[in-house]
Amino acid sequence: CKLSMEGSAEAPATDSSARTFSQVVFIDIPYSYPPSTPVTCCYTLTAAFQPNPRDWVGIFKVGWSTTKDYHTFVWVEPCLDVVGQQSVTREAVFKDYYLPKDEIEFYQFCYVDSTGQVRGASTPFCFRNPVEQSMESSPDEDLLVITTQEQVEQSVRERTELQKELDQIREEKENLKRALQMEQQEAASLKGQNEQKEKEMSQLVKELDQIKEQNENLKSNLQQQLKETDQLKEEVLTQMTKQMEIQQQNVAEQKKNNQSLIIDGASRQNETRAQEKYDQAVMKINQLKDEREELRGRVDAQSVEIATLNSKLREEERELFKMKDSIQLLQIDLQSSGKEKERLFVELQRSQSLAQNMDNVKRENQELHRRLSQQETVQNCPEEDLRVQHQTLASQLQDAQAKLAAEKEESKNTRTRAEYLERELLQVREQLENVILSCDQAQRKSSKQELQLREAHEMIADKDGIIEDKEHMIKLVNQEKEELARENQNLISDIEGLRRALAGFHAASPADSPHTQSETTSPAGTTSTTHEWQQQDTAEEVQNLYETIGSVADPEEEV
Repeated sequence: CKLSMEGSAEAPATDSSARTFSQVVFIDIPYSYPPSTPVTCCYTLTAAFQPNPRDWVGIFKVGWSTTKDYHTFVWVEPCLDVVGQQSVTREAVFKDYYLPKDEIEFYQFCYVDSTGQVRGASTPFCFRNPVEQSMESSPDEDLLVITTQEQVEQSVRERTELQKELDQIREEKENLKRALQMEQQEAASLKGQNEQKEKEMSQLVKELDQIKEQNENLKSNLQQQLKETDQLKEEVLTQMTKQMEIQQQNVAEQKKNNQSLIIDGASRQNETRAQEKYDQAVMKINQLKDEREELRGRVDAQSVEIATLNSKLREEERELFKMKDSIQLLQIDLQSSGKEKERLFVELQRSQSLAQNMDNVKRENQELHRRLSQQETVQNCPEEDLRVQHQTLASQLQDAQAKLAAEKEESKNTRTRAEYLERELLQVREQLENVILSCDQAQRKSSKQELQLREAHEMIADKDGIIEDKEHMIKLVNQEKEELARENQNLISDIEGLRRALAGFHAASPADSPHTQSETTSPAGTTSTTHEWQQQDTAEEVQNLYETIGSVADPEEEV
């Protein structure tokens, strides 16, 4: 609410708001205060009002509604010398920094006590220069301005210089705008490239993870194959030892049977058959020995291949670690590029603020031109007013020149910043090129690793074929072993039948005479010699068999 001391004096005495507003009276309030200067207001405390140290004086825009609408305020000085019904005059000083900057609106002082009630209000005032006030107060009066030709020429020269400087500033602003647009476009392109590189790097990371999984699968397959080969070795050894034991048992049984049998046609046939089977068994043992050597060579080759595959896997793991390091470096480069983008955005905002300042300077220059034109058209002005106007114009020109110098400095700074940013952009481009080269190298390495993995898969497939061949050979050996066992059983059954036949023959033959015995003595001697020769031959064969079994068992211990 807009209040004045005159209105409050004319209000009725019964109005409580009028009574409270008249307890503090502001005195000597001018129509306007000069801007950017401290303001001092004087007020009188009536005898009916008791001040408080928490009271304050504020500047309110005319039309305020509550005490919270103040623009600025200061605390009142403590009044310790107020006694009885005596009125006291005090001052409140407002610093120029906190004063309003608007030259159009009107304001007023208000005294507010500690409870938030307004105890007094001043007449309205504004913040304007005295020259503007005098010009606005008498717009219809004819003023006479007396100036010299030199002053006019100097003002014209200053105006032309200001116009040139403004044109230069405009050109610089346009150049800066174009440079900033180019930088924005480059930043956008760099952002797109960075996003594309991020996608490529994520894809590379996925591929590397897949390669790592494949390597782990290869390791597990190789370990499983090693276990299977070890099991096959153990099975072959156990089968060969069992076969040797069976053959030894067969040889021992044959030796016993040869000692107990009588040399006759049937026994000779059995011996020849046993000899043939023995020869076959020896041949099979030699064949198994050769196969054992071949299996040993294959196992050695597989161990060599496994060692090479392990070395390849280690190399691939090292390559994976290198790729992870390169990915971390790329992430750091992306973060640095993001920071550079933020810096470019800040520089853009600064340039925009600079453009706004240049627009303000342009408006001030236009205002100066307007005032100069008014100065040229105004006539019949007193000499003192002319001096005041000349001083104000000179001060305004100085301010404008200072602002222009500041704008020049800012434009130089922006130029240097733009050059610095261009250098940084070149560095970022070089870094991106290096990143692209590293990505290409990584792709080449990944392709090499894929080829190596394909070769490893092919080698594993070949090993699977070799293992299948070995299994087939083992099946054949088992079949042959079963056939030998069946043949041995047949031989044992034949020998038992011969024994029973021989026992029946001896039981059925009558007691012989001495003549018969003497006659049979020589055949018996012959038979005994023949039997001894056969036993010696059989012993030699058994000895050879034992040597063969021993030669087969020794390499098995080495394996």
